[in-house]
Amino acid sequence: MLSHEEENEYPRNFDKLINESKQDKNLVTRSWDLSLLFLEGRQWVNYDRNLRQYTSLKSPQSKVRVTVNLVLNIYRNFLSRLAITYPGVVALPASPSSEDVVKAKSAEIALEYFWNQNDVKRKFATMAEWMLSTGAVGLHEYYDPDKDQVNMAVVSPYDLFFESGTSKPEESEWISIRAYMLRSELANMYPDHSEAIKTTPSASDDSGAFGDNAPVSVLKNRIEIFETYWRDGKHAVTMGDTYLFRDHNPLDEIPIQFIRYTELPRQLWGIGVIAPLIDLQWLYNKGRSQIIENVELMANPKWLIPKACGVSPQSINNRSGEKVYYNPAGGKPEQLSGVPIPSYVIENISRLQSEMMDIAGIHSTSMGKRAVGISSGKAIEALNTQDMSQLQITQLNIEYATQKMAGCVLKLMKHYYKGKKFMRMMDQTGAVIFHELGNTDLQDEPEIFIQTGSLFRNEAQDRDAKVLELVELGLLDPKDALKELSFRTGKSFVSKKISNMAHAQEMLDAVLEGHHIEIFASDDVEAFKDIFGDYMRTEEYYDQDPEVQEYVRDIHLSLVTAGMPQEAFIQQEQNYKVFPRKPATAGSVTNQAAPVLAPGSPATSAQMMEEGLAQQAGQGQIKDVEALMTNLNNGGGLG
Repeated sequence: MLSHEEENEYPRNFDKLINESKQDKNLVTRSWDLSLLFLEGRQWVNYDRNLRQYTSLKSPQSKVRVTVNLVLNIYRNFLSRLAITYPGVVALPASPSSEDVVKAKSAEIALEYFWNQNDVKRKFATMAEWMLSTGAVGLHEYYDPDKDQVNMAVVSPYDLFFESGTSKPEESEWISIRAYMLRSELANMYPDHSEAIKTTPSASDDSGAFGDNAPVSVLKNRIEIFETYWRDGKHAVTMGDTYLFRDHNPLDEIPIQFIRYTELPRQLWGIGVIAPLIDLQWLYNKGRSQIIENVELMANPKWLIPKACGVSPQSINNRSGEKVYYNPAGGKPEQLSGVPIPSYVIENISRLQSEMMDIAGIHSTSMGKRAVGISSGKAIEALNTQDMSQLQITQLNIEYATQKMAGCVLKLMKHYYKGKKFMRMMDQTGAVIFHELGNTDLQDEPEIFIQTGSLFRNEAQDRDAKVLELVELGLLDPKDALKELSFRTGKSFVSKKISNMAHAQEMLDAVLEGHHIEIFASDDVEAFKDIFGDYMRTEEYYDQDPEVQEYVRDIHLSLVTAGMPQEAFIQQEQNYKVFPRKPATAGSVTNQAAPVLAPGSPATSAQMMEEGLAQQAGQGQIKDVEALMTNLNNGGGLG
């Protein structure tokens, strides 16, 4: 519950701010409407200012109007290109340490589960549809308490609102998302405001100026609500000027990503593929209609019939073998041939089509057609590459938004998900991932970096190809590969490795807390070796008590010599340190303190003598090494 002071921080009459935002984007909304109409094929339209909607053009009965929708194929071509190169995410560790690697891989597995659970690939296709047709789209990440899961939704530009007068999303103090809900469903969700919900009038259709046949019209008995995020952390759901729900955003950012197909300076809304082609498509249809009308006139010329020839208007009907009787005294009927259409009209049609391709940034070879005057395979490939490069900026915008989306998803998981939820999500690795994400600071100082690219190819053939590639490189045993292929697990060995490294890290934490541990031969010795070896290279290790240091050292020594005979363990213990060196043979202290190659540094001599004395102490020949070293440093003897 919010306090009275916190509730007063929310602006009053928020519906007024929403109405200002609606008025601010009226012109761009009209452009979206026209783009969608042309994409649909309804291209003979005119805007009626009185009705404030697009209406069909009224034409004379003899007027021919033809629609050759060139826009649709261009749209489908770009849509397929963006669908093929849809982005995914991979979590990069902030450092090569084993702890950061485990955290990064845990985050990546959690995101991969989210990718499949939310069907992100299909939602990205919907996102591309809005981007290409209108030039803008939004992504919204949120937590659904009813399903207890983090979701991602695609928001159309019609339902996305910014503060009036802003020229870029970062300037807006708030971002709002519109939704239409059933009156009864809304009353069940917010019972405290059921009376206000019952008396609120139903939403009107202002989502598009399409007239009666609006493809995005509002259904009956729907209420218009807005979910709004403020930059200072406020979060609310409003119905008119009534706040249905208020709380604080658990994230340090607004979980909405705004993506544009083509960004323009000082312009909030982007430009899609369709809008620049509308004028040329109109002229193309007009030219094609003129040609077809001329063809009909040339094939059916007019007749000149003298009034005194006695031929009635019904006598000539252009049937095969028709007989026409006339009076020779009055003259005979004859056809009047029409003027053929000029050649420049035909040339203009081809030029209009070529200009549409140029403006869209695509060539005929990319559309599956033969390019005039181009027969070289290299040239055709170069044209296709250039066409693909047209989408580079758009793909960068999508990848940046995907990176922000992945970060928001991980933060929401960290805030809302519990251990049992992760166990249900990701089997035996669920607890590991929950533990690692819980210990990872994803907000103030990120320890995981999200990198986007054309990844997460989780189709069956892609998973199998990756497994077979690992077998060919010798990085995966054929038996394990057969198991991965048979059970469709793909990369279960990665999950197991993460679990083993997390277990080794927990054992190391237990050692640092003063507990004694046991490591079995069935454990992942390599994972333990990496975790303990990395820790011994940290400053924290040298800050520990000498007893803890020796215990960690003994564990690491046992891990290094695991599986070796006892002699190898003893030899490894003798040669565990590279510096200072221990004497090679057991003998008197004097002999051990005098190696064959005398060191040049007195400090090195002292260290090597101390190592030799420590070895004799281990064999029971010396009882107090520290007292003996003190006596030597004071000029005494070895007695």
